[in-house]
Amino acid sequence: MKILITEDTVVNFGDDRGGVHVGAGELPDVPGTVARQLVQLNRALYANRKDDPDKAGRDTAPADVVKAAEDLARDRAKAAKAQE
Repeated sequence: MKILITEDTVVNFGDDRGGVHVGAGELPDVPGTVARQLVQLNRALYANRKDDPDKAGRDTAPADVVKAAEDLARDRAKAAKAQE
């Protein structure tokens, strides 16, 4: 399940890495239980409204914010590749 991180936090992806630092504005794909916990702690928002258990979509990030985060991730990847 994809979420938008709203504040820098440590995320447990359920693998052997343990907790991994994830910065604000990133869109990691995490297990559902982890997504729910991070949203409840006000550290993340759901990227897709269908994942939000609230029928009004209270904990879902606006589509334009998700698009901006995706654009930022793409720009960061291009910059990192250019520096190689």
